[in-house]
Amino acid sequence: NSLETLELARMHAYECDKDLEQLTKDEEAYEDATTRDPEYFQPSPDGQKDEGDVLGQGSPGLIFDSVLTNPEEGLKFNQKKKAAQKE
Repeated sequence: NSLETLELARMHAYECDKDLEQLTKDEEAYEDATTRDPEYFQPSPDGQKDEGDVLGQGSPGLIFDSVLTNPEEGLKFNQKKKAAQKE
């Protein structure tokens, strides 16, 4: 029990030591992780550079992978949306 309390105290101290920039970054990462569709492009883990990254702008061509250029993706999205509404 004392080891659990010690670990909890260390985690608390680590969280309390964060500055505003780190808190904002953590909040954005949490929101992204909870709202991003798992089939959508996933960001690379911290400290790792994406192999397809070009000049820090991401992978070329991802912006064109939309429901306008790929209507079947729009159909899949609408089907998932309807299924989620039924649940």
